[in-house]
Amino acid sequence: MKPETIIISRPQIDMSVFLGVALKALGHSPATAADASGLRLSETGQFLSCLAALRNPRAGVELTPRFLPHVSFSVLIVADEPDMMDILECAAGMAFVTAETMIRGVLLAVITGTLAQWKAAVVAGSGADIEPAVRFAFNRLHGLFKDEQLDLWGDFRQRQAHDQVTYLLEDKRGR
Repeated sequence: MKPETIIISRPQIDMSVFLGVALKALGHSPATAADASGLRLSETGQFLSCLAALRNPRAGVELTPRFLPHVSFSVLIVADEPDMMDILECAAGMAFVTAETMIRGVLLAVITGTLAQWKAAVVAGSGADIEPAVRFAFNRLHGLFKDEQLDLWGDFRQRQAHDQVTYLLEDKRGR
């Protein structure tokens, strides 16, 4: 069975309070660059951009790696037991809870991690040495985060895997 992956919990940021206090404390809005960029940012993307602008008002509108630990996502995954063990291994360091389903040998897991942890997990789970079903789950997660306007993998290129169904994420920098 192909694993099913669904983002079930996203950051909920009170941007009006955050920006109001920041404006009063800093004398400028940390959202200025994000607002002027014309980019369609998710609330999470806007928040991360604002975090960079707290220290540097001229910071670019980007997903700076050092701010990724400030937001967390929970993902629901349903997979065969052996695949789930590999999925949890790729998501090492994240909090999780698992349960057996009514279908023998199929587990359900809720995994919660920071955006930095999910970035690393998607890279780990999209490697050539990963089972195709597990790679499928992480390829799906890659797409779900991109759908949230959170493309964290600009330093990676996609390459078709030998199974012709999934793809590999390879570091463009050769690391």
